[in-house]
Amino acid sequence: MKTFYFSVFLFIISSLSVFAQKLTPKERVVFDQIAYHRVKVGEYEKITKWVVPIRYKIVGDSSKYIVNEIDSIFSQLKRLTNLDIQKSEDNDEVNFMIALSTSPEALFNMTNNFSKYANSYGGYFYRTNKKSEIYRMESLFAVGKYKSKSDARYAVRRGIIRSMGFFKQTNHAPSSIFYEEANHKLKFDAFDSAIITAFYNENIKPGMTKEEVDPLLQ
Repeated sequence: MKTFYFSVFLFIISSLSVFAQKLTPKERVVFDQIAYHRVKVGEYEKITKWVVPIRYKIVGDSSKYIVNEIDSIFSQLKRLTNLDIQKSEDNDEVNFMIALSTSPEALFNMTNNFSKYANSYGGYFYRTNKKSEIYRMESLFAVGKYKSKSDARYAVRRGIIRSMGFFKQTNHAPSSIFYEEANHKLKFDAFDSAIITAFYNENIKPGMTKEEVDPLLQ
């Protein structure tokens, strides 16, 4: 009987550890800065993120280095978020369109009003439902206008992570991909990965406010 109760105790402890997502004090500060988004004036700031599977397509530039970079970024995000993320050429299922140039052929794949949200270097347009779930994203990166491959890779990485629901930036972490100023970060390190994983913890739901999320990060 003692063994049974001990097993139940271990199960409860294990469940709590899965339910919670530990972050260091510095990670918490950055999380609080970037995780909450207000769609309309007067609304509460809430978690806005993907729940549905992501099917992405790349159009407009076939340079191997940048295509490989995008594929690598999504591969990392698939691991960190546990989302179903796959590349697709089926326009009927694609919900994350990435254009790598401003050519008419590339922009033809975007929605009619995308041009309102883009400039000559790039831009993004997204849709959410009433639950604050992102269900479509369109991003433009004018890769040919960047001075170097490194600059283009950085712009794409920063843009894609923003498109996962991190619409804000931080002034507290100069070495983070989430930093408000350009730092040419070309990978998600342990700090960035912890924040991404916490944000996409299955117990942190779209639509949650900071007050609702805080107990889950203790």
